[in-house]
Amino acid sequence: MINDLSIRIKIILAQIVVVALVSVFIYSYYPSQQKQAALEAVESKIHSISNMFSIGVGIGMGETDLVAVSEALNWANADSSVVYLSVRNTNEQKIASFTASGMTLPDETTGVSVKGKLILIDKIIYYKTDITYQSLTFGSLLIGYSIKKIEDDISHLKLTTLYFCLILFAVGVILSIVIGNMMTENIRELDNTVRIISSGAEHVRVTVTSNDEIGELGRAFNKMLHRLDKSRNELIRYSEQLKKQNEELNQFSYVVSHDLKAPLRAIFKLSEWIEEDSNEVISDESRKNMQTLRGRVFRMESLINGLLEYSKIGRKNIPYEKVDVKTMLKENIDLLNPPPHIEITIECDLPVIKTKKILLQQVFINLISNAIKYNDKSNGVIVIKAHDHDSHYQFSIEDNGPGIAEEYHKKVFEIFQTLESRDKVEGTGIGLSIIKKCVEDMDGTITLKSVEGAGALFTFTWGKEENITITENQNVTN
Repeated sequence: MINDLSIRIKIILAQIVVVALVSVFIYSYYPSQQKQAALEAVESKIHSISNMFSIGVGIGMGETDLVAVSEALNWANADSSVVYLSVRNTNEQKIASFTASGMTLPDETTGVSVKGKLILIDKIIYYKTDITYQSLTFGSLLIGYSIKKIEDDISHLKLTTLYFCLILFAVGVILSIVIGNMMTENIRELDNTVRIISSGAEHVRVTVTSNDEIGELGRAFNKMLHRLDKSRNELIRYSEQLKKQNEELNQFSYVVSHDLKAPLRAIFKLSEWIEEDSNEVISDESRKNMQTLRGRVFRMESLINGLLEYSKIGRKNIPYEKVDVKTMLKENIDLLNPPPHIEITIECDLPVIKTKKILLQQVFINLISNAIKYNDKSNGVIVIKAHDHDSHYQFSIEDNGPGIAEEYHKKVFEIFQTLESRDKVEGTGIGLSIIKKCVEDMDGTITLKSVEGAGALFTFTWGKEENITITENQNVTN
């Protein structure tokens, strides 16, 4: 709950709590401390009065001068707080006493028997002590000292302190709000600017004028915004250039797809017609040359198709869809129609994933078709495996074909690279380049492990949908 509050509110609340604690402390401590000091002064005064009266009364009783005793008691009128004095002999018989006018003493007064100890009864402190003269004890003296005035003064002091604390608290709250606003003004300015920028506004700057850390932060933030504006303008310019280049590339693809393929098809057909028209006179060598010509035309068309597919990867708006990899693989294998001596095995349960099906299908088709095409064993074996990791899937395709020498492990992924002559094995040298580009488009990697003569193992990772950044022009379908 506290974490949800703004910095300004937290600062104000913290200051208010401090002011409240100080106010409570003052109200609780100051009156009680003053009362304690007053009581200590009263105790000292009682002891002084007791000593003085004990000496005066002791002399009077020692000299058997009761008039002196009475005069000593009458002297108590000088202190209005002394409300009771009583002199008793050793047999506890009252010799003389004094009670302030208008005072009614409680019954407990007669029961005060402990000497040398202050006893508080109904706002009157009683103190009893021995009366001695020349080391002889003649009786006891009981003094009653009223602390009503002190209690009244302390009550008044408490009320005054309460008013003072309330005023202190009110002023503290006002100052806390003012100080909190002053301390967080620049922070709130930064926050408002960030919110405005987040809403899509451009060319907004922070208006911070202070020279403290917040001011430095504001100026650094403005510099960052300036660099971001500059980068955004450059990005827009580059995007426009890229858009123009993509349009030119699309136009080029259209030209390649239609204007270049048409002459190739014409050459293919013309070679067939020439061979048919000259069927009776054409030599075997010329017939072979015609077949070679048509093979070259077919290769050229395959090369053009491969180039078009390679150029479209990463530019085409391919939707995401749910793919049962096992079902898709069976369909691909049926489409490739491997010869009887090739055995394809899937060693594990394949996942159902949400991905770009066309790209994944293209990767599997190219890898499996290569494993079939280049396998030189009488009993060819192809094994497909899959593993599910936290952020990606891992697929592998292993075969027992001729293998690939280590020096060609990187070269095979380069465009137009083939390890065997195209006259021996028909190929464009684009297949593995397309595979690499498809895998990288899904935030994956592809690796090759192979020893010449001992087969090859292609392993590639395929990013999961939630871990792939989807650009604005990509859509997702269920």
